[in-house]
Amino acid sequence: MHSTNVETIKSAKKNHGCSWCGHTISIGEPYRRYRWHEGSDASTVKMHPECLSASEELIAIEKQAIEFMPGDHPRGCYCEHDPDCAHCNIK
Repeated sequence: MHSTNVETIKSAKKNHGCSWCGHTISIGEPYRRYRWHEGSDASTVKMHPECLSASEELIAIEKQAIEFMPGDHPRGCYCEHDPDCAHCNIK
């Protein structure tokens, strides 16, 4: 579930975990963040720019909000670690 208030952070001041791929967003790297909330649950989602793009692609394909955990997908892809994925070549 995405918020319409996605912020672009030009340079991370500390290391963060990407909410999509689970890899580190290192100090100095750009990232995107937004607040997620559903009922009484809320959190801040932080992603590499390419991971946010992949999540938005998957939402467009599914035509609905999606649930995911850090590490469910490779960085910048939505294939769920498919070894035959032509997009991310995670072989």
